[in-house]
Amino acid sequence: MFQDTGGLPIAGGALMAMVLYGGVSLFVTGPVIAERTIEKSNWAARCDGFIRAEIKADEPEAPHIPKLGCNAIFGLYGRAGQEYCRVHGHHFDNNILTQTLEAAQKAKRAARKKRMDYAAAHAGSRCDCAVTMTLEKRRTDFALYAGTLRLVVPRSVKALQSELKSALNSPECAAKGS
Repeated sequence: MFQDTGGLPIAGGALMAMVLYGGVSLFVTGPVIAERTIEKSNWAARCDGFIRAEIKADEPEAPHIPKLGCNAIFGLYGRAGQEYCRVHGHHFDNNILTQTLEAAQKAKRAARKKRMDYAAAHAGSRCDCAVTMTLEKRRTDFALYAGTLRLVVPRSVKALQSELKSALNSPECAAKGS
């Protein structure tokens, strides 16, 4: 079954033990250590914040449009305009243009809030996707980290947040949120 390991500087039993230890690190302890490290880094809360910031950056808040009341329209005419507004101003304070602008702003704010709520509701699946992708992509790095009892820290484990954020923005995980 196994070739003669007599010519190797290490005994066959020790070689088998190392292979077994490596396999356990690759498939059991590495992923467990990775999950605990990710959980300890508070990734879930950070991920939610990243997604919300992404949505805010994609669609900035609507600019405030001032009300077009009587003084805004006739205030340019000085005393005569102010006097006109004092007498007839109640007709202009609730005009159709102001109502239309307010309704449009209200609809835009509601649509933005709905998109934010939808993204927040689906943030968990995107964040979980990022964790899964990072665990699979960096499985051997985490196995080395776990197998050496955390004495050897690969670069990808040191830059874990960057790895997770990169996975979050990957096409595979970005599709989970839409």
